[in-house]
Amino acid sequence: MTGQSQKVRLPYGEGRQALVEAAIRLVAREGLAKLTYRSLTAEAGVSQGSLRHHFPNLVSVLEAALEHCQEISHVRLRKPDDSLENLFVHLVDSLREHPEIPVFQTEVFLSARTRPELRELARRHQVAYEAAVHAALEASAVPPDEELAAAIFAMAEGIVYQRTVFGASHAEVTERQVAGSRRILAALQASHVETSDDPQV
Repeated sequence: MTGQSQKVRLPYGEGRQALVEAAIRLVAREGLAKLTYRSLTAEAGVSQGSLRHHFPNLVSVLEAALEHCQEISHVRLRKPDDSLENLFVHLVDSLREHPEIPVFQTEVFLSARTRPELRELARRHQVAYEAAVHAALEASAVPPDEELAAAIFAMAEGIVYQRTVFGASHAEVTERQVAGSRRILAALQASHVETSDDPQV
């Protein structure tokens, strides 16, 4: 039985990675208020000594966890051979595969309103996602700018947050929102292609 129990833990990683993934699961399941040294080490299956070896405090764990979320989400955004209209499709695919990520992010962002030590983490996280949208625009031949990237990211964020709050029962609404976003992005991309092909412009 002991061997089986150890095998179950292997997918969660060891040491630092185990703590990062455990923080995401724990916060997504129980809320940020439940994140303590004791609860985190119990979730990760490591000692508090291991936690302190890898991270000086819980805020640094959250920072590493947010970076891990970005890495997973950005894999979906880095598809230069794809059309721009699929941008939101990839985000929703990521949400389906990793439903704990947007819940974790939302918990951290909401707590940032009253916890200054989290505010900078949340701000850097947002900037990184806007930069990913900016890169997706650039790859699609749409001249990127900060205002456009911010607006597209806000649409994506709204879709993800609604799905996070309402869960699977919101799936049909999510599908309609993604379909609408694809029409908007397809029209945006087409308008820039037409403009670039027009010698009089």
